[in-house]
Amino acid sequence: MNFNIKIMKSKRIISLLALMIYVSSCDLLSFNTPPESVGYNLYLSFQDVSGNDLVKGIELNGSSGAVKDSLYILDIIISEPCQNWDNTIYNAPARPGFIPDVNLPQLGMVSYNGYSHLTNHFGLSLKNCGEQKKLTYKLKCPYLFGDDAIHEFITYWEIPKDKLNHGAKCYRIEFEGNEITPTPMVNYENTTFTAAIILE
Repeated sequence: MNFNIKIMKSKRIISLLALMIYVSSCDLLSFNTPPESVGYNLYLSFQDVSGNDLVKGIELNGSSGAVKDSLYILDIIISEPCQNWDNTIYNAPARPGFIPDVNLPQLGMVSYNGYSHLTNHFGLSLKNCGEQKKLTYKLKCPYLFGDDAIHEFITYWEIPKDKLNHGAKCYRIEFEGNEITPTPMVNYENTTFTAAIILE
């Protein structure tokens, strides 16, 4: 009788160990599997040399948090060839039946650390577009810059290697001869990065 109980206990322990090994191996596999898509999430505040908030008061599309379309033009240039992004027209076709028929890069606006930030969430498929480690943002916004010129922000990114984290890490921004180091936003688990752009 005692012998049978010992065998049953041994089987339970072995089953439990096997289950733990299986779960651990699944976790390890998910960590080592690249994400299907990569998100490039950037929040930029614009300030003058005195620290005044230049984004504050920009007109939004109702209560959506999106900046009014007529106030800016944003183009994003990727560094490597991509199946579903065209650098010559700066947009990607939407799925059939969706309006508008192209996906134009959009700007939102949020408040963070006492400043208004222009936001952009940009995503690309790793399978179709590969690792895009350099993105150039071309922004025309007279409200911010006081002119009709196109201003370029060259951004550099580290691409995530595991499926549990699909947010790229922005580690450098170049703007008009200045180099800026972005920082991760609090409570965003290194998926969203912010930087202050000083306009003279």
